[in-house]
Amino acid sequence: MLWRPRLREGRSPRQALASPDALLRDLARDPPDAAAVVTVQTDVGTLLLHAADEVMTPIIAASKTWEAAEGAWLRGVLKAGQTVVDVGANVGYFTVLAAKAVGASGLVVAVEPERENLRLLRANLWRNGCDNVRVVPAAASGARGLLALRRNASNAGDHQVHEAAGEGDVLVAAVALDDLLGDAPVDVVKIDTQGADHLVIHGLRRNLEAAPAAQVLVEFWLDGMDERGIDAAEVLAGYRALGRPVSVLDDDGAATTSTDEDILSAARASPGRFLNLVLGRAAGAAG
Repeated sequence: MLWRPRLREGRSPRQALASPDALLRDLARDPPDAAAVVTVQTDVGTLLLHAADEVMTPIIAASKTWEAAEGAWLRGVLKAGQTVVDVGANVGYFTVLAAKAVGASGLVVAVEPERENLRLLRANLWRNGCDNVRVVPAAASGARGLLALRRNASNAGDHQVHEAAGEGDVLVAAVALDDLLGDAPVDVVKIDTQGADHLVIHGLRRNLEAAPAAQVLVEFWLDGMDERGIDAAEVLAGYRALGRPVSVLDDDGAATTSTDEDILSAARASPGRFLNLVLGRAAGAAG
């Protein structure tokens, strides 16, 4: 494991992974730039967002929510006391949602490699009293190592990691979730890493094998896979090999079991050439 929980009396191993003291220390060491943020009231709480962002910030400011279908699915499956992993946590909208849903007896592990996002993520967790969250300042991938982080100047939700570095990229730590979590049980995993999502799943295979009831929500973005030279059909075959039903997330937050052919056709036809898949229970009801 990359960290080991230090148990206090009355605390479970999963609770020991989260520490408000660590959150406060990291926030104090690297606080957000007050001139670079805006404060927005959302349906999960008050959040700091990037003032210069041209995609997420205006959408959340106008709608008070983000990715409504994903939020509906999470609200339908999350329960008190669960362990949740939010991969590509960004500024923390879904991390805050999950932290409040699982409560003080649960745990959320928020994985995010980009420094400016990390600043706002920590600030948003602190402001919303999410003391049951462990922030991991890294990129989840298939193995431990280093990856090149490519930032999108206009969209803080479109930062990407690649194996080969380009001009302006920075190197970030990459972790396999199996190594990170060790034997800690996982109930729900949300993955949004802009085309590298299948690598995150590869690094979580051991944990998923040990937790057959775990639910995984994963983005399936054709352009991101094409850019990396990845065959989308092979990605789906890898997901099928996990032994779980593969479903498409609908607009209402339910999940509909689909064939690989239907998934590929729907992704090609969708705006942005992406959709979200659920690896687990064949159908989910929005909560």
